[in-house]
Amino acid sequence: MSHKLLSKTLLGCGIAAVSALFAGHALAAKPADHYTKLNQCIGYYNQSQYEQALPCFTDVARTGNDQAETYLGIMYQHGFGTKPDLATAARWYNKAAKQGDRWAYDNLMAMADPKLATGKNYDDYRKALEAGVKKGDPQAETATGVMYYYGLGGTKQNYDTARNWFERAAQKGDAVAANYLGRMYYYEIGVEQNSMMAKQYLAQAAKGGNVQAKNLLKKMK
Repeated sequence: MSHKLLSKTLLGCGIAAVSALFAGHALAAKPADHYTKLNQCIGYYNQSQYEQALPCFTDVARTGNDQAETYLGIMYQHGFGTKPDLATAARWYNKAAKQGDRWAYDNLMAMADPKLATGKNYDDYRKALEAGVKKGDPQAETATGVMYYYGLGGTKQNYDTARNWFERAAQKGDAVAANYLGRMYYYEIGVEQNSMMAKQYLAQAAKGGNVQAKNLLKKMK
């Protein structure tokens, strides 16, 4: 599955692999606080405690953290812990997209079509990913990892499974997958915090042109 074909598939399904993934603007506090606050929000989200997750992510997003911004986009788009509000979802996606988040941008494009904005065509999307995975397409592998990373479309959230998909794609040179892995190790999401591994994957992603990875590497120096 080519990048162009995959992008069209994402838009057609109305979810565009939903970003969020590329998190990372550091908060104004110390690094330890980054992990604590962001992980607390993600913990609420993963346990479907959306009423707690929503204000938690809102607080973090106000500091400019793009991962929190994308989580908020997902929550408002799909009505997790709040009534569906596509305008608010688009606002948060836009903030993340301005930081270079390609998937947030794609999701905004999909939301421009009211018939696609609710993102209920996960079955078609999943079939497209499965076809890409069978061909060994690293972008399809990365997008599959995203489904597990966020628990989208009825997929049970599982960081280990997500990491395995990202690793497969990163080994094939996918910068987005490497960026995910770098941020997982940096923010201690589903893995133990490991600065060396974080830098290794972020360097790979940055070499591949990933803006988020470049920005986070600068903050780590």
